[in-house]
Amino acid sequence: MKTGLVSMIFPMLLGKTVYGYTQSAVRDIDIKAFKKKHMEEYKAMVKRTPSAGSMKDNMFASVMYLGCYGLAYYKADPERITMDVFDGMINAICESDIMKKVYKGKNCFDQKEIDKYVRGSERSKKKEYPMDWLFDFSYDLSKPEYFVTYHECGLCKIAKREGLMFLMPHMCVMDYPTIEYKGGKLIRTKTLGNGDDICDFHVVKKA
Repeated sequence: MKTGLVSMIFPMLLGKTVYGYTQSAVRDIDIKAFKKKHMEEYKAMVKRTPSAGSMKDNMFASVMYLGCYGLAYYKADPERITMDVFDGMINAICESDIMKKVYKGKNCFDQKEIDKYVRGSERSKKKEYPMDWLFDFSYDLSKPEYFVTYHECGLCKIAKREGLMFLMPHMCVMDYPTIEYKGGKLIRTKTLGNGDDICDFHVVKKA
């Protein structure tokens, strides 16, 4: 994937939240040294990860950068970053003001959002990039609701290559609040990150 400015979006947006949380959760950590190691791991992971297309063309390209950022967080200090600490970091990101601002005013069932999934599904079936997602999409705006069935997940592919698939169930929980911020409710029984054959997203309007 591309390094440079595009790869620094998430570190710049989330750094204060992530390192503020880490310093409070891991009392004996040298936060400056940890941040340096985290960024080294992140940049290296981004550099060795094949592209799945540009952010303009692929609706999930940004997720690959965010995924690398999260995976590299664990790799920076596996002894101190326990699963409880990792879960706390994910939760801190999900509840951060920056995440709420990113999704403010967005609507799961806006026609632009629906069209984005339609185009994304059609694009994914071309299988242009080995690291890409592959998914089916259907919707009914009269209810409203939509269904996304993921057969391949780019983030799972990165995690598998890095030997970090055990982190995926902890990262997949981010789907719930991000959809909720857009006025939806996620109903899901399977995830590729948990070893299932598909991810079955059913999104309905938030009550």
